[in-house]
Amino acid sequence: MPATIDTMQHAMKRLYLPRLRSTVNTATVLSTRLEKNTEMTSVSGRNAIVPINIRPSEAIGARPDDGTLPTAQNQTFVECAIPYAFNYATIRITHPTIASTKNDAGAWAKVVSAEMEGIQRDLKNDFNRQYFGFGTGQLGLVASVSSQNITMDAGHGLKVNMVLDIYNSALDTQDATGITVTAVSGNVVTVTGTLSNVGDGDVVVRTGSLNQEMMGLTGIVDDGTYVATLQGITRTGGSTNYDEWKSTVVDAGGALTATTLDDAILEIEANGEAALTCGITDRTQFRKIANLMVADRRYTDTMELKGGFKAISWGDIPIFWDRDCPVGSKAGDAGKSNLFFLDENEIQRYELQDLDFDDTDGNVLHRVANKASYDATLFYYGNLGCTAPDNQGVIRNIT
Repeated sequence: MPATIDTMQHAMKRLYLPRLRSTVNTATVLSTRLEKNTEMTSVSGRNAIVPINIRPSEAIGARPDDGTLPTAQNQTFVECAIPYAFNYATIRITHPTIASTKNDAGAWAKVVSAEMEGIQRDLKNDFNRQYFGFGTGQLGLVASVSSQNITMDAGHGLKVNMVLDIYNSALDTQDATGITVTAVSGNVVTVTGTLSNVGDGDVVVRTGSLNQEMMGLTGIVDDGTYVATLQGITRTGGSTNYDEWKSTVVDAGGALTATTLDDAILEIEANGEAALTCGITDRTQFRKIANLMVADRRYTDTMELKGGFKAISWGDIPIFWDRDCPVGSKAGDAGKSNLFFLDENEIQRYELQDLDFDDTDGNVLHRVANKASYDATLFYYGNLGCTAPDNQGVIRNIT
């Protein structure tokens, strides 16, 4: 809905403190750590193209004096095509509201700046969620439906006012559309809309976003379970498979232990010759890792990372938690955590166009036909890409 005098009334001057306060959580750790890399990309339509030397030559061998030399081979190169995802956010403001809040005498927050700054923050927060996904737009899975209440199984937390589409598990049938969240209590959400076709295991996405979101860690740090073909390179299920494009996936199968942690790190580093730079998990597992360090007398100073975030060190690898790190991604995974280990040197944001408001016609605010209202469109064209998935790893199914 547009911003009107009614929606902005709480920002207009009455007896309020001298600044507009926000209760929106902006602690997006992963986004803060990711660095943009646009210099090494070349644009080809909707893709950033990066050549990958995926296999070496094996024309190597020891021979006797005057023996036959190894048969010549060649380096194997493949083209890594990182598709751009197109993300948008919109605002609408009525002209009377603009006039009512045009200066400090009328309001603490000018409506145009408040709405534009707020939508930028909100879209950036959603980027952080997408950076943990696998491109489908999945917010979570339906565990059960009762009247207008949906109990969620796995995934990210839903929020009030989200507008959702719901698909079957194969993502080829839409079971509900335009569903709006009106209340959230734990993993139970109350919604408006028709849920008669919604069943257990259905996939919940933002409306219109199915298969349109950016690729995230669940799809990048994977062995083909979620994403069989990543950035145009097939790692499982195709006529030409490249196992070198798989990440190391360790199944914890229970509670996280010091042995599981140590073995996983060694396996990831051995499989991909990685120089791991960080680990990232949810708050519950972060706390459990800290408890393991105390139990094993692995005392270490808390590390402060870029952006002021705190981390603990395990084997000199900083581990931190992010509120968007998903708990479970498949049916039946409720309560099962992930711990990603990353070589951040091989993961970048590839951008066609940085976050900005559309001013193609010279104006950021566009008049709405037949209304005293104005629209603005915020956009971002880019994606998360990885040039060495084998340098990454994840411990899954941590209870």
